[in-house]
Order: sequence, then structure tokens, then C-alpha cells
Amino acid sequence: MADAAQQILEAMEAFDEVADNLTAHEAIEQLDEATLQLFWRDWPRIQSWAGSLWRQLNEELAEMASPAGGDVDTGGGD
Repeated sequence: MADAAQQILEAMEAFDEVADNLTAHEAIEQLDEATLQLFWRDWPRIQSWAGSLWRQLNEELAEMASPAGGDVDTGGGD
């Protein structure tokens, strides 16, 4: 699994670099037709997987950040 983690980090870094250097409009104009077709074909599956991972992680982090005992005494009076 360490290999998968490294692959994801490298892919995110590479994608982020492209997004920093090209707007979506510029990408349409500058990327070759084959690249655009592969992006169009594969992106929905990749986006769905990444969205699912993000939602699960978001839920997990939200649970970790919430109080364990329910009601929390904020130290105020009455």
C-alpha cells in the first residue's frame, strides 16, 4: 500500500502543477486531442472515486473533532 500512497501523492502533485500553469480554457486549446479524449473518458470514474474517498475522510475527521460525551460544559454560569 505504500506504493499506492506514493502514486497518489505524485499524481496529485503533477495534476496540481498543471492546474497552476493552465486554466481549463488554456488546457482545451493547448492539450492534444488524444489527451483531452482520455481525460473526458476517465475523469468521471476518477472523480467519483476521489469524491468517495474525500467524503469518508471528511466524516472520519468530523467524528474525531466532535466531543465524545455529548453535552460539553463551557464553564458559563446558569
